[in-house]
Amino acid sequence: MATRAGTDTSPREEIEAAFATYRRRGIVEHDWPGFADLFTDDARYVEHNLGTFVGRRAIRDWLVDAMAGFPSMTFDMDWWIIEGNRVVFYIWNLLPDPTGAGRRFGFPNVTVIEYAGGGKWSFEEDFYNPANGDRAVGEWLAAGGRRSTPPDRSLRGFPGWAPPLSPAAHAREEVEREFAAYVERGRAAVASGDWATWAAQFSPDARYREHHYGEFDGREAIRAWITGVMQPFPAMDFPVEWHVIDGNRVAMRCQNRLPDPAGGGRSFQFPTLVVLHYDGDGQWGYEEDVYNPAEGPPVVQAWLEAGGTLPEGFRLE
Repeated sequence: MATRAGTDTSPREEIEAAFATYRRRGIVEHDWPGFADLFTDDARYVEHNLGTFVGRRAIRDWLVDAMAGFPSMTFDMDWWIIEGNRVVFYIWNLLPDPTGAGRRFGFPNVTVIEYAGGGKWSFEEDFYNPANGDRAVGEWLAAGGRRSTPPDRSLRGFPGWAPPLSPAAHAREEVEREFAAYVERGRAAVASGDWATWAAQFSPDARYREHHYGEFDGREAIRAWITGVMQPFPAMDFPVEWHVIDGNRVAMRCQNRLPDPAGGGRSFQFPTLVVLHYDGDGQWGYEEDVYNPAEGPPVVQAWLEAGGTLPEGFRLE
């Protein structure tokens, strides 16, 4: 995905001010027409469940209509990283407990936006698993939630969803070096079929949250899961398109890519947004993979039709 973030970088203070306006109009004021006006005339908004919207008018029409259905929803932003013209942030979509008993209803997503200058944004991409959103809304409706349910702006993201970052300060050069090693270990695992060394870079008590397959606690659980899940797709690799770093946190966009069975240049891939926590000493304490699992089966089906093969007995869901 080619974006503007790597060239003609605007002053950081300008981007921070524009991002503050972005947060105010959306998270605080829920001014969706005003929020949409923050995009350029030719902006692209990629919503991995609902589609791609091109141009400010298309973004406004879709967004105003979509948010009209959820007047009770509020938002809480956990963290953000600004690097170049790119901003990556982690945000919760939250619904108030209609019973008043303190039940939690919500789901997170990771969003990427690109600054175009002049207070405008030229690109947005939202990563989440729609099944998590459908589940949260379904449970909320079953509990009595309705359009008339008053929003609760005090709601925050789910505690304990991700472990805290290591309090130890690590130089950016170290985090960059270890991230490069993380990527290389992935390449080596694809080449050898042995994912044990890749799993060994996680701390013994690391956590891995995968938005389709679930949560895995500890290095051994991570090793067992990654070994099993890669078995049907030994040639799948994960080319990194970009990454950003803030302290001990890394966010990256990569592809889940299958090679062209015919040996040509056809593309069989779908994207994932990955969040990593660096613990020091070459170890990672957390990984979270955020994507829409529904994008995978059509890619695999197209790959099979092009001549790809799966192990005998494996069923594509």
